[in-house]
Amino acid sequence: MSKKKKEFTSKVTGEVWRKELHGRWNKVIHHTAVLLEECTSVGKNGQITILPLDSKVFIDDIRGRINPQFRVRDLTGKIWFIPVNKLKVLENEQDTRPIDSASHEYRGGVRVSKG
Repeated sequence: MSKKKKEFTSKVTGEVWRKELHGRWNKVIHHTAVLLEECTSVGKNGQITILPLDSKVFIDDIRGRINPQFRVRDLTGKIWFIPVNKLKVLENEQDTRPIDSASHEYRGGVRVSKG
């Protein structure tokens, strides 16, 4: 039996959202993930770029507390911001480079600048 996630309504924008869990930041950042839904991006001059379903992406960062998104790079190096519920993290595919903790730290799974 699955629990229905509690919905919240923004008092500013009126947008309805649910809290999404993305796991501990150090088990997500520098991992590869697979897209669960097709994503599109509208660029300059109305140009539309499509990231197809089942595409592999590399997770660079986590952004946002209310509607968290992963900052990811596709195979061509293009940066995308994709909601956490549209990606499945592959546990066994991790980059071995250490995460730079000299310039940033993570509080509650969200990156903040030091200084």
